[in-house]
Amino acid sequence: MPVSLHARRVMPGVRRLLLKYMWQGSYQKWNPVPHLENKALYVEAVHDDWEGFRIWFGSENRNAGVFTIVKFEAALMYVNSDESYRLSLVKNDEQMNFPHLFWQVEDSELLKEFHRQSVEIYKDWEIKHYAFLSASDCIDVLSAVEPMFNNLVEEGDELLELKLS
Repeated sequence: MPVSLHARRVMPGVRRLLLKYMWQGSYQKWNPVPHLENKALYVEAVHDDWEGFRIWFGSENRNAGVFTIVKFEAALMYVNSDESYRLSLVKNDEQMNFPHLFWQVEDSELLKEFHRQSVEIYKDWEIKHYAFLSASDCIDVLSAVEPMFNNLVEEGDELLELKLS
């Protein structure tokens, strides 16, 4: 089961210190779903259960009924925070243009902290830091496996997979 900072009790001073530095890294644009480029999306749901770790994204117009689901089979660690709490600058802040949802983080302080907390037993794994910076939430995920993406459209009471051309 992945580690969540929301589920852990951390001393307030230590938590503030972690939150101040763990977002540091070099954020690189990543575009796994090209039709979502420059679209403001919102987190609709976050699920961590027997089906894996999943993030549901929807548009501002919730009546549109179109969702994108990001699914990780093996998320090692994730952090979810309201975007208004992410005020610290990152190394390449001036290069970050919004709205853009998908990012990969190089030289990640979060990944360094994960290795420190896990006593470096996963140091030989090729773990990546994925950042999803939505209009409402910032979700950071550490995983050794790339996520999968599903696009769904709501029709009546059903969710159907949306085929992209």
